[in-house]
Amino acid sequence: MVITVWRKAAFAAVGLVMTTGLTTAQIAAGATRVGGDSANTPVYLIKGYRQKVTDTGCASKWSSAVSAMRGWGWTGRFHRVGYYSTDNPKNCVRIAKGSNDTSIKDLGRKLAQNIYKNYSSKGQTVDIVAHSMGGLVARAAIAGYARREPGWPPKLLIQDVVTLGTPHKGAVLPTFCTSGRQCREMSGTSSFLSWLGPQVPQADGGTDWTLLATDRDEAVNSSSAAPALIGAQHRVRYAPSAGLRHSDLRTRVSGHYRLNYSLNDANWKHVRNGAPPVRVAMEAIYWSSKW
Repeated sequence: MVITVWRKAAFAAVGLVMTTGLTTAQIAAGATRVGGDSANTPVYLIKGYRQKVTDTGCASKWSSAVSAMRGWGWTGRFHRVGYYSTDNPKNCVRIAKGSNDTSIKDLGRKLAQNIYKNYSSKGQTVDIVAHSMGGLVARAAIAGYARREPGWPPKLLIQDVVTLGTPHKGAVLPTFCTSGRQCREMSGTSSFLSWLGPQVPQADGGTDWTLLATDRDEAVNSSSAAPALIGAQHRVRYAPSAGLRHSDLRTRVSGHYRLNYSLNDANWKHVRNGAPPVRVAMEAIYWSSKW
């Protein structure tokens, strides 16, 4: 039997205590378990679209998230993924030196190759937490592999993927993205999104998908960031009163927020004092099968 230890805030938010696994509501409220070794899994952190050519924030964009997750007990290695030529290589895994005209599909292929070289080829699984366009890079990595397309590795082990404000059904254009191939590919009618298909893909052994959205997102509508009927096991949607914007999904590590959650496309349920997005993301990759 797995013993679950609750933070006071989580108990107040959920109103119950369980000793076997977690529900979506409990993870959304920031439940914590003591013991086990799932916190040792390597995590790929994938940033989103570069809005400024001078952006060098491959590592810095994830500083608050990494610091918080370390403080919460995550011991696995973090790989902060860079794919623009301007990305500072320090503390980053450079899978490409591209631009806003580099295809998201190509970035997905290079991500899959990196994961295979370092982990899948050795039989080790990884997790992914991706913000905005980074979620499409992750999705492309698994989609190309699942279809056995040329250039993708022969094996891919990705246990959990959490996307934060990812435009699964397209971004708000041109507010968020104004020029370049990546902007065109994030259009809701793009051939790239058609190539991804209507369902989130699965790597070897299965992949557990968690989609986070906020109703105050200025770049990606909640209906795009956390859509139903695409095969995601878990969806979390922050209410307008939470006040969270697009970048907050990647950086907010404290506080309590109104949110709604859904398990396997069931009706939305409400949590008044939900956990911050980074906390929800960590719990989602920690409890891959115990929502």
